[in-house]
Amino acid sequence: MNVADTDRLSELIAAKLQVVELLGGLARRQLELAEQAEMAALLKVLAAKQTVLDQLQRLERQLDPYREQDPERRIWRSAADRQRCQQRMDQCGQVLNDVLALEKQGEAALVRRRQAAALALEQVQSATDARTAYATPEPLTATSVLRCEG
Repeated sequence: MNVADTDRLSELIAAKLQVVELLGGLARRQLELAEQAEMAALLKVLAAKQTVLDQLQRLERQLDPYREQDPERRIWRSAADRQRCQQRMDQCGQVLNDVLALEKQGEAALVRRRQAAALALEQVQSATDARTAYATPEPLTATSVLRCEG
């Protein structure tokens, strides 16, 4: 392992932090839109989020070779560089945990919206059924009597 390898690792970690922070922003926006039932905008955010997730997946693949290395054998330019890289990795983990929590909240918000919509539809149907049941019958006329007897 040489300094160029750890420089590359540090670059990848910095890039990963940028991507997960972007993902966090999109997750916050997704939750807002889910709570407001803004479905068209929500779909756009989900599409953007998929693009960011694809970027994150590419970065993870680039980081794979470093996972098998012994961190103690890496050669860093300075102790500060090593510490900065570790802090960025810790930040990545925290942001990803936050994103997961936001995802759960967003899912719960959408479930609540779906249940509220189902209840509203049920109430509309019940009101329609009641109105139909209590509707005044057509007044009896000679023509309607003849139709019934005929």
